[in-house]
Amino acid sequence: MTETKATVTAIGKQALGHADPMVVLFGEEATDEIASIAVIQRFSDKAAQAQLTMTQGDQVQINDDRYAVTYVGRAASANLQTLGHVALVFTDKLAGDRLQNALYLAPLDGALQMPEFTVGTPLVYIHQG
Repeated sequence: MTETKATVTAIGKQALGHADPMVVLFGEEATDEIASIAVIQRFSDKAAQAQLTMTQGDQVQINDDRYAVTYVGRAASANLQTLGHVALVFTDKLAGDRLQNALYLAPLDGALQMPEFTVGTPLVYIHQG
C-alpha cells in the first residue's frame, strides 16, 4: 500500500457549492483563471506525486473520511502526476458518460457523502497495489 499526501492550500471563489457532487483539484501551478474554479492542492512529496497511480479499489481520504475509488478516468493518474489535477466525483452511481480526468468516489464507513474542503484540509491518495 502506498500513501501519497497532499494539503489544500487555496479554494477558488467558484470552486465549491455547485449542485453537482464534484470538486476539481489542481496543483499550485494552476493559472489564475483555473484557480478561481478549483481547489488547489500541494503534494508533500513531488517524487511520490510523479509516481501516483490510482486504480479501482484504491481509496482517497479527505479529513478523516475515506472514499472507495469506483472508477478511474483514463487521464486521471497522468494528470495527477503532472498537474496535480483531478476531478473528484462523489457518487456511487456510474451511469452514463464518465469524466476521463476524474476519480469516482463512494463513501466508506459513515463518511460524508460530500466532504468539506477548507484551506489546510489533508488529502491522502491510498494505492492498494
